[in-house]
Amino acid sequence: MSTLLKFIKGSFIALIATVVIVVAFNWQSANRLYSVISLFDDALIVNNFSHMKDVFFNKKIVAQGKPFNFSEAPKPFPASFTYRDKIINSEAFLARRATTALLVIKNDQITFEQYYLGTQSDDKRISWSMAKSFVSILFGMQVDAGNIDIEKTVGFYLPELANSGYGNVKIKHVLQMSSGVKWNEDYHDFFSDINKMSRVLAIGGSLDQMTSELINESAPGEAFHYVSMDTHVISMILRRVSGQSLVELIQQNLWNTIGMESDAFWLTDSQGAEFALGGLNVTTRDYARFGRLLLNNGEFNGKQIVSAQWIKAATTPEAEYLKPQADKLGYGYQIWLPPQAQQGEFFCVGVYGQYIYVNQQHNVVIVKNSADLGFLDALNSKHETIAFFREIVASLE
Repeated sequence: MSTLLKFIKGSFIALIATVVIVVAFNWQSANRLYSVISLFDDALIVNNFSHMKDVFFNKKIVAQGKPFNFSEAPKPFPASFTYRDKIINSEAFLARRATTALLVIKNDQITFEQYYLGTQSDDKRISWSMAKSFVSILFGMQVDAGNIDIEKTVGFYLPELANSGYGNVKIKHVLQMSSGVKWNEDYHDFFSDINKMSRVLAIGGSLDQMTSELINESAPGEAFHYVSMDTHVISMILRRVSGQSLVELIQQNLWNTIGMESDAFWLTDSQGAEFALGGLNVTTRDYARFGRLLLNNGEFNGKQIVSAQWIKAATTPEAEYLKPQADKLGYGYQIWLPPQAQQGEFFCVGVYGQYIYVNQQHNVVIVKNSADLGFLDALNSKHETIAFFREIVASLE
């Protein structure tokens, strides 16, 4: 074989080898990116929401010890409920909202439990923003321990954010989604901050770094503006003061202490930092066990897991602009209040229809998981769902 042919053959083999290496190296990133792009496809969304760990970086949370078991006292849920002066058929509502699970608990008894659209009771369901409420409880434990003062600024605990939009913002205002940081939460805008963050999760990168690049838009502590990355800042402070990851904290302080039944997992970025604002994946019953902790003001089996004072603060709208009204939701510390909330009525919520609803007066916890592509429709899914939950509560009296 001539020298030229040998050279051409060698070069071709080297090229093929390089292509194979590059493709192999980038395959997982490409696969994650495809998964983000196709995550909400009509035909895939239900399955995707129960199998997030198959694609994304994640860390496991292990169920340990004896689980807390609810007893059962089955009752049908109401056939209909009233919303915006119209009678809504409950079954039609659940179907329209692409419900995948509904679990109702009163007095520690399961009165209703059903799984839909081919999902199962042991599915690990994506929390989306319900994770924010878990972070709030972990944060409250560090406040209880005297490790965090929420009147101090973010920059006090995170000097690397001193020159960002968060540097001079009080931690309290970050907890209340009142940081004043510029952020676009539009899921339908490809170039929005929330979708940019999704691509960081898919392709690789640092959520901590992304946080440091955000700038201030308005004065903090003056208006409610939902900035999902506020929760990531809270998680950065948690990691800094505790010296532990969020998975280590939730493992030690919740999964090991409140009778969780199943393993769970938390999505992370490529650097291993948890996707604090929406990456928990948990069974429906374990979401209910977390709801039970909130219902009981942070107490489990005679032990105070997080202080009742923190639960009260986290579910109380401190400023006028955070208070619920007839047609407006209220906000505490990463936990929502429904319109015209009763005392002790609040909820955790995630996009596409994830809910943990708590009603302390009636001793009720309701969990609803969904894959609702119409969650931003004109019917206002949060308000409609709260009306459904309230009808369930009334039916159990």
